[in-house]
Amino acid sequence: MALKSCHDRNVTHRDVKPENMVICFEDQDTGRCLKGSPSGDEKFTTKMRIIDFGSAIDKFTMKHLYGSVGPSRAEQTSEYTPPEALLNATWYQGPTSTILKYDMWSVGVVMLELILGSPNVFQINALTRVLLDQHLEGWNEGLKELAYKLRSFMELCILIPGSSSKHHRVGGTNNRGGFSPASWKCSEEFFSHQIKSRDPLKLGFPNVWAMRLVRQLLIWDPEDRLSVDDALRHPYFQPPP
Repeated sequence: MALKSCHDRNVTHRDVKPENMVICFEDQDTGRCLKGSPSGDEKFTTKMRIIDFGSAIDKFTMKHLYGSVGPSRAEQTSEYTPPEALLNATWYQGPTSTILKYDMWSVGVVMLELILGSPNVFQINALTRVLLDQHLEGWNEGLKELAYKLRSFMELCILIPGSSSKHHRVGGTNNRGGFSPASWKCSEEFFSHQIKSRDPLKLGFPNVWAMRLVRQLLIWDPEDRLSVDDALRHPYFQPPP
């Protein structure tokens, strides 16, 4: 609901992550957070709030703060940054409804982080890194890290628009022994298995609705990504019949 409050005002937070989420014991009379732990006679409601709006953008800040230059990548937390902001320096020039989807990607990353128990949601194993490095010789470290992240996206079925969601093949045959970097079916079962295999507890998603919600948040094209209102209407948040 905190993010909905932002988006209803056309504010893109741009830094949704666990460090910027705080638990608030909200006084039912004043609406303010209580200082410290509540006592037995205080009436309060436990809520989560989003803090740190230092990277947030809206029409006012775009006009009076950033101007024609726009917000920089230095103000982003790369682990929670969606593809459009990673690859396109002018991503913020699109429609407001699309710009707001930046935060929805971050929410999907946070959900995966809670399931995996690690902030390193997008990572590749050592063998894959070695094989990729054969093709990245001479690239600078920044481009290499971007290539690793894009590979990790593909492993979680986060595909570039136009790629098949059922069967995605990358690279084909190369000159180093015919190695194909990726070939798999991007089904719900595959995605669920990927997350379960990376979960130290081997539990994965609690139910199919959680899995589907995350998949719909981590879509490459922001226009196809869930909005905050779409997400709140998702079956995952609905009470059981």
